[in-house]
Amino acid sequence: MRPRAMRHWNRRTVAAIALVLAAAWLGCQRDTGVDPAKKPKKKFSVVTPKDNLPEGPSEGKRNEPDKQGPKTPGPAPPLQMPKVLLNAQLQAASLVKVDDAMPEGELPDLEGKKHSIRSLLGEKLTVVLFWASENPYSTEALADLQPDVLAPYGKKGVRAIGISHKDSAEDARKAAREAEAQYPILLDADGSCFAKVAKEKLPRIYVLDAQGKILWFDVEYSKSTRRDLMTAIKVVLGEK
Repeated sequence: MRPRAMRHWNRRTVAAIALVLAAAWLGCQRDTGVDPAKKPKKKFSVVTPKDNLPEGPSEGKRNEPDKQGPKTPGPAPPLQMPKVLLNAQLQAASLVKVDDAMPEGELPDLEGKKHSIRSLLGEKLTVVLFWASENPYSTEALADLQPDVLAPYGKKGVRAIGISHKDSAEDARKAAREAEAQYPILLDADGSCFAKVAKEKLPRIYVLDAQGKILWFDVEYSKSTRRDLMTAIKVVLGEK
């Protein structure tokens, strides 16, 4: 009987001790204010590469798309007077250059009335074209001055003068009529006026200010010449 009674006592003792320990543990949890059932579980953190971590105001969102939208382009730079680029031969053939005064001369028009170049200058600027009827580039330039220069800028103080080089009055009149040129056409029958400007190369086109000073010129007529001519006019007039 004694061994069995001791076993029952041991079981009761162990159960009592377990109850005391459990009560003590619950009391500790209540003291800390944490409900064991609601105690958050421990989470493991993930270490990310350093380059993806925020390092400052400008780097914290480096992987996010730009939310500011496309940037508005700034104002276009102001136009500048085109440069006159000539090789050594053409420089030697050009007797007047930028900042020189256009040589004065008195020439007859298609009706025989004489005019000085200075008397035909525009209030703001003047485009002077030296041309010849047998030169297709010359007649192309002769035709373009009316729609390109006079139509948009004639009322803004811009004029044009065509000086026919060694053409007869009949040939110059025919070419001017076909080009629908409605501006003064002067006849340089012996080429003496052109000889003050250059030794060779037609057509030649010049942009003069109100006093007759050369602001820009070219010794041909092409798409680039036409573009630079319009740019030179806009620069003088202060347009964009």
